[in-house]
Amino acid sequence: MSIQAIGVRIRVEARYHREGSVLRGDAHTICDGIHTELHFESVDTDERNRHLARMAEASCFTIAALRQPVPCTLAVSVNGAMLELVTS
Repeated sequence: MSIQAIGVRIRVEARYHREGSVLRGDAHTICDGIHTELHFESVDTDERNRHLARMAEASCFTIAALRQPVPCTLAVSVNGAMLELVTS
C-alpha cells in the first residue's frame, strides 16, 4: 500500500516535571504527557490518511518507550574508570 504524503512535518511535545531534591537524594522526573502533531498534504482518501496517521503513531519511538516500558541501564565512568553504582 503506497500512500502519497507530501511535506510531512511531525512535532512531538513532551511535558515533564521534577520532584524531590538532588541534595536529599530523592529527586525524580515524571512525564506528564506526550502530544504529537502530524501535518502533511495528500490526495489520498481520508481512510488511507487515517491509516498513515495510525502507523506514524504506532512507529513513534518516544510513544513506544512510554506505552511499553523497557529496562533502562546506567553505566558511569569517572576519569576513565567505571564507577560502581550502589543501590540502597
